[in-house]
Amino acid sequence: MLDSGGFKKPEMDLQMSSNPAIKLEKVGKMFQLYNQPQDRLKQSIYPRLQRFVGRPARAYFREFWALRNISFEVEAGETVGIVGRNGSGKSTLLQIISGTLMQTIGTVTVNGRLTALLELGSGFNPEFTGRENVYLSGSILGFSREEMDAWFDDIAAFADIGDFIDQQVKFYSSGMYVRLAFATNIMVQPDIMIVDEALAVGDMKFQVKCMSALRRRQEAGSTILFVSHDINAIRSLCTRAIYLDAGQMRQIGPAVEVANAYFKAMREEIDAELTQFKRASSAKDKPVMPRAELPDFKDSQLPRPEQMRQFEQSVSMFRMGAGGARILYADLLDDQGGSLELVEFNQSVWVRILFESHEEKELTVNFYIKDDKNIPITGSNLALSNHPLLRVKPGERFLVKYHIPALPLQHGIYSLNVSLMEPTTSTINAPVVFVDYIENALVFNVASRKLDKIWAKVFLFPTVDVVALN
Repeated sequence: MLDSGGFKKPEMDLQMSSNPAIKLEKVGKMFQLYNQPQDRLKQSIYPRLQRFVGRPARAYFREFWALRNISFEVEAGETVGIVGRNGSGKSTLLQIISGTLMQTIGTVTVNGRLTALLELGSGFNPEFTGRENVYLSGSILGFSREEMDAWFDDIAAFADIGDFIDQQVKFYSSGMYVRLAFATNIMVQPDIMIVDEALAVGDMKFQVKCMSALRRRQEAGSTILFVSHDINAIRSLCTRAIYLDAGQMRQIGPAVEVANAYFKAMREEIDAELTQFKRASSAKDKPVMPRAELPDFKDSQLPRPEQMRQFEQSVSMFRMGAGGARILYADLLDDQGGSLELVEFNQSVWVRILFESHEEKELTVNFYIKDDKNIPITGSNLALSNHPLLRVKPGERFLVKYHIPALPLQHGIYSLNVSLMEPTTSTINAPVVFVDYIENALVFNVASRKLDKIWAKVFLFPTVDVVALN
């Protein structure tokens, strides 16, 4: 069912709790926008005078609703991601929940001690030193000086900013600021932690450390609201997610489903822009790629018509793309050509992809194997497999078979994702248009290793050398 904004009404996938960590009911936030500075002064004076003399009060501003009708609950101990493009209302929502911004309508209930790492520059006094800001943050959260003394060394060690801990924060780089802010927020063991996109400022090493710390807080039972444009982080860290678009909740549900919906929407917009760019480019300026010959496959190597019909039905809700070519079938095969749904540990497998072109294009054919969190584990494309792009013509069909000599994956559920992509230019790493993209083209299981169990996603059979030193 669609609401007045044209969005699918979100459905709660968890039962309402009697005492959730966070609860929002019909929350909205309206900002007053003024065309010129003097209109702000008029708004503060004229409506009162107009009402005083019995005339209707006039508004000298335009309403801008950053959020409309936001309702959801977050259970204690749950990690919920929030995704959406810039300007969708994510940061406004977090500020309202953390109490730094007041909603216009609706109610917000927060049960527990909350820390928030919002946009860069909030929370610390720039005139105070890092040490002073740590103690100030602790006092705001209700901790005593003695409690902060006990935590301070751990906070300083996590932030790892050296002697700058005793320098004024206004002299910090953006990375140093985020280090200290995150360390302070997470080391005080909050009941509820809100993390905005500010973590993206830190370097890669620090981001890895932050993700590990967040997982420890999850294990300790903290409730986490996590905003990120990193779809894989949302998939792996969160149990549920919320997709905001133009201030409204477009979708709420399992993190993988919501992240996929957001990725699909963003990818379709990008594809449309890239397609326009490609059509505007001059074809004569592009070097012509040699056409790959259509291979002469035996009928036994092709899927049967009924298999292709079943495939088309099963993937219809998982595909997207700009069009111009279409994947007709994809599956996993063993070395004898048999279809696989259960893959033995370290088994040799083939990825088979059949597609048909509807336009003249230069295409690459990609596949990725992803885990149950939709995180890519392995994959390839034509370039990575040392094959030229396919220059296809309308009506042609191609069968592409990738061979993976061994698949030493941890026991579990995996999915095969396949796609056809069209580079926008002939340069290396040029942006690509998703011509046809299918999530979960096939879901399969990997069996347990017969010997000792492996604990990582991939086992690479490392050799070992042990030397006794005494």
